Amino acid sequence: MSRAEQNFDVLVVGAGLVGAAFALQLAKRTELTIALIERAPAISGNDHPNQRVVALGTAATDLLSEVGVFDSLGQEFCYPYDRMFVWDEHSDGELSFLATEYDKPFLGHLVDSQQCNWQLQQAINFTNTVSTFYGFQAESMVVSDSGVTLHAGEVTLSAPLLVGADGNRSWVRQQAKIFASNHDYQQRGIVAKISTSLSHQDTAWQRFLSTGPLAVLPLADNQSSIVWSADIERAENLLALSQEELQNEIAEALEHRLGEVSLLSQPVAFPLQSQQAEVYFKRHIVLIGDAAHSIHPLAGQGANLGFKDASALTGVLEQQLAAPDGQKALGDLAVLQRYQRARRLDNQQTDLMMSALHQVFKNDSPWFLSARGAGMNWLSDSVSLKELLVKQAMGI
Repeated sequence: MSRAEQNFDVLVVGAGLVGAAFALQLAKRTELTIALIERAPAISGNDHPNQRVVALGTAATDLLSEVGVFDSLGQEFCYPYDRMFVWDEHSDGELSFLATEYDKPFLGHLVDSQQCNWQLQQAINFTNTVSTFYGFQAESMVVSDSGVTLHAGEVTLSAPLLVGADGNRSWVRQQAKIFASNHDYQQRGIVAKISTSLSHQDTAWQRFLSTGPLAVLPLADNQSSIVWSADIERAENLLALSQEELQNEIAEALEHRLGEVSLLSQPVAFPLQSQQAEVYFKRHIVLIGDAAHSIHPLAGQGANLGFKDASALTGVLEQQLAAPDGQKALGDLAVLQRYQRARRLDNQQTDLMMSALHQVFKNDSPWFLSARGAGMNWLSDSVSLKELLVKQAMGI
């Protein structure tokens, strides 16, 4: 054994939200030794401003509470919203969801992804059973009968189980030769922070436009984060506008329901794609979060699915440790298959739902517009169906 070789029970590749949360939850529930591996440097507390927020439901915030991070975020970085309002550009269709209708204080929280990730990484620094390897540029991954070994320079890390949490371009998935289907929506997601002259009313607003939906997510101090999913040509035109012109475009797209709009950050765009791994595991290797699946952001469910993956895998491994073969079999196919059974269907159904909604609101034929508006209003009056949608969004 070389001096730099280190052995662990679990290697976690990817110290983003899902990877860091998984490593921390697994450490809280077990005595397994864990290596958290990240090719980027550790997040600094001075890395702001950040424009990306994630809408988290109950399952995700329960995980963050369990690992001791949720309460430390505060309203500046974790803002509760108690209402959702959705309406359509080309029909009279409207949908409204109120937390009080379901005896809940709120529908979810809008969480600053970078601040949350920093808090998770900070918590890991005080966890004795987790070793961190930031700036770790893995050069190779070798799978043997006993587990997985990563090499980077003179450093070698080994474990019976490797968890790939390294995003939708997952290096782990590629090295494991796990195929992932990809669908390009031919859209760009434009994100920015804004303030509005009228109150956002602690409401998540979303208007479906023919070129893609515009979501306005409420934050503290009457600020909001926008996610404008627009066809490529429309997105390029929006990004080419002056600040004043773009502010006016946003206000008009919202029918001035929030009054005048002021941009607080430079807009940033990213391509919109969905992807599903053919399988979530091979022997000694398992994928969670965007490494296994990614979806269209129109309902803000991507991070929620990733946190559900993390909790499900933690539960499966915790259960395995109580078995006779326990720790030695963490990376066995039968163990990892239990995780896939627990999560794959939910992830696939959510992806299909987002793709279907995307198609529904892109169809602008006159008869379909009329039916769409009537359908939204019918759904608004259907207590049971609305409750199912709210439970999906809240992770209940």
